[in-house]
Amino acid sequence: MLNSASLERVEALDLAQAAGGPVIITAAGASGMPSGADERVGFAAQMVAHAEAKGIEHDRLYVDPLVFPISVDGQFGHHCLDAIREIRRRWPEVHITGGMSNVSFGLPNRRLINDAFLAMAIEAGADSGITDPIMNPPARALEADRSALPFQLATDVLTGADRNCKAYLKAARAGALAEAA
Repeated sequence: MLNSASLERVEALDLAQAAGGPVIITAAGASGMPSGADERVGFAAQMVAHAEAKGIEHDRLYVDPLVFPISVDGQFGHHCLDAIREIRRRWPEVHITGGMSNVSFGLPNRRLINDAFLAMAIEAGADSGITDPIMNPPARALEADRSALPFQLATDVLTGADRNCKAYLKAARAGALAEAA
């Protein structure tokens, strides 16, 4: 598997085409990172078109919509999830992947955030990802009790409903997330 072709280095697709294996294409722009879901999808669309022009089939493409830490910007979670949904809608045969645990950098109880994000990303259309299978086994994420307060708090953080992670951080300081960690 070749990682990672992007608009910054489209020529990496030549290697992928020659090798005949899968390739991860990122939603990075030619000169920087995307600012939202629309840019992620737009940059990915350009890379899919470049791959198609080189004869690389969709089932060999793994699109990385770029998972950014929500501790930096509360909108990053839903930007990525919205991009995953649109990528899945446009190209049903491509794979969607990414560094799933990137979303939780800088936050307490990372396992909880990672579980919630992984479940949401799979539901949005992701079919692969870079995860720690010990810390965040996908089965646990998918079987999590979504009605439990910790999961709801994590979901609010990931969708941007909990602005600046205030309720989540308050619950973490109070020990209300300890059982989910």
